[in-house]
Amino acid sequence: MTFRGAAASCLLVLAASACGGGGGGGGGTGLTPQPSSTPLPSSITQSQAVGPAGGTVPVTLLGQTLNVIVPSGALAGAGTVAVTLYAPSAAPKTIKSSVRRPRGVGADAALVAEFSVTVTGTTLLKPLQASVGTIAAVAGSIFRLAGYGTHFDDVDTVTYNGTTATSDLNVAWPRMSLASNTLYAFYTEPQAEAGTPAPVVTVGTNASGPIGMFGTATFTASEADANGFPYLDPSFTFSLDTAALGTINASSGAFTAGAVDATGHVVATDTTAGRGSPHGSGAVSVSSQRPGYAGDTFAFTGTLSSTTQQTNSNITTQPQTDAATITLNANVDPSFTASTGGGQNLVHSTEVDTYPLRTITTKTDSRYLYAASGASATFAIVSSDAKDSNGAEYVNAYGSGNGLLDVLPETAGAFGPNDAALTYTENDPAGFTRQRTTAAAGSYTEIDGDALGDAQTISQNGDLSGTYDATQYTGFKFVVGAPSGSSPKITMQIYRNGTLSSTISITSWIPAGTTQPSAETDTETLGVAFPASCGVPSKYGTSGNQTVQTIKRVDAPLGDAETETTTTYVAPGVGPVCVQMTDATNTYYDYTRQNGNFGVYYSNAQPVQTTSISETLTLQSASTQGGTSTKSALRSSSSFAPSALAPVVLVRARFERVVRDRLAALRANAAQSSGAQPR
Repeated sequence: MTFRGAAASCLLVLAASACGGGGGGGGGTGLTPQPSSTPLPSSITQSQAVGPAGGTVPVTLLGQTLNVIVPSGALAGAGTVAVTLYAPSAAPKTIKSSVRRPRGVGADAALVAEFSVTVTGTTLLKPLQASVGTIAAVAGSIFRLAGYGTHFDDVDTVTYNGTTATSDLNVAWPRMSLASNTLYAFYTEPQAEAGTPAPVVTVGTNASGPIGMFGTATFTASEADANGFPYLDPSFTFSLDTAALGTINASSGAFTAGAVDATGHVVATDTTAGRGSPHGSGAVSVSSQRPGYAGDTFAFTGTLSSTTQQTNSNITTQPQTDAATITLNANVDPSFTASTGGGQNLVHSTEVDTYPLRTITTKTDSRYLYAASGASATFAIVSSDAKDSNGAEYVNAYGSGNGLLDVLPETAGAFGPNDAALTYTENDPAGFTRQRTTAAAGSYTEIDGDALGDAQTISQNGDLSGTYDATQYTGFKFVVGAPSGSSPKITMQIYRNGTLSSTISITSWIPAGTTQPSAETDTETLGVAFPASCGVPSKYGTSGNQTVQTIKRVDAPLGDAETETTTTYVAPGVGPVCVQMTDATNTYYDYTRQNGNFGVYYSNAQPVQTTSISETLTLQSASTQGGTSTKSALRSSSSFAPSALAPVVLVRARFERVVRDRLAALRANAAQSSGAQPR
């Protein structure tokens, strides 16, 4: 469909007389011989005003006419289109290439016409079209339109009708899209050397780094060939290759981050018919305020201290303190697959508590739930299963209203609170078992058993009454009534071997205003200095947010009044860097015969034992999907940098188990006689 290279040279030679006139094929070039004394022009430029309705700008040089066609709607407004046609000997760039580049023109290409187009005063919205009068084609060759970037590359296919070659506006090619001072060339090449386009889709965004949980960003896409010539009319559809990233508007590219930290890609696909669905991707990272994505790791160090003192009149002891150092390492299970709104993950942790004379290693599998809730997200613990180096196992399953750790983004004020719904199961290698099922308000039923099949049952009612039945072990059952009267009294009935042995009245020790066995408050305070006792590394800054969880519990049958407090400090741009847990318990009943030969010893509103337990954990390092946290940065409600998984979710269950173990010392397992003895 074209002429050979020699024919082209003859057609466009500067001295027309050297070829003896026009070519064959009926089209002819119409070249006019000029006197040898008259210099031939090297180029000619034609300018024309063109509006949105379109138009044609012709330019003729040495008898050859080139038309640049502006389709309707190609210009945003009225402007000027200028076309420059070059004589072959004055062409700024050669069309031939000695080295074949991917999608470049072939080595045997022959120039027909080289030109440039400039559009001023308006914006080009659609590709341009061009045509050129030419001579007869030669079998086995085709016409193409090329554009020059770093080298000549095809930008459109061409149809030849025997007199004129016209670019096709082929949607699979970029076409004449770079309108400002860009070279174009009609040329011919053998069919066997013809290349095909390979559109490249590039994804961009206005986000400069990781996007915070529920943060927003806009993603855009552009399309060009390998030589940089753009496609002006793509139709992009946006999608995500990782559901945990969040959501993206398929048509606009508006992105909203999800509830967990994650990495993945925004994929833009050009769905224009006939273009082959080219696509490209751009990396995106979401950084939650409480990361917990597959592969995240966390390392903490700290201390644990427990102090017990008996304070009754018969046995007053000095405070007895056990202290340990702690290392805690955790990692999120690689199998975690988050959903758009969050998802449940599995975290493996190993804690080593080192005491002066012993070391206890506890391995815990914990499950956590991230869930979107309107413009915020909740982060909660679902369950934990801990096994220590002594062979004991401790399992916690949190009820639907319990386990909330934080509401994100963090804002000042109260949130939650949790209720007390929990099922706790303990299995000791010696065959001792314990299961306590606690209802929302704190009422519970506990059954303790041993390898011989014996059992004791403890139960607490919502009105602060309860029963401690150790008949199989000691012969005793203690039925505790709810406080009553203007000066509240607690009535305790003591049964021995099923027979009522005695009834006693005890001054109520239950804190005034208590209406249910368990109540929790959760508050957030912004801009709090990290306490010196945390020892937060300087790389995490000196202040941040403070989350305080306070649980007040009353255990009526066992005589415990407890306050447990968990304080979490969150560094801006880093996350929880210090967690302090304390538990203070006053115990008012002693069932162990340590105060004489009595079934129960009580002290009329004075504790017979005090127990205080404290633990501090400090973040040393955290590696998350958003990167390794090493420094602080400003944080807003819509932008969060990588942060550490709050360690309380890993150790709280173990901490509460330590409390239970310390308090169990005054139970009636060893009591062998009836009666009660007040101080």
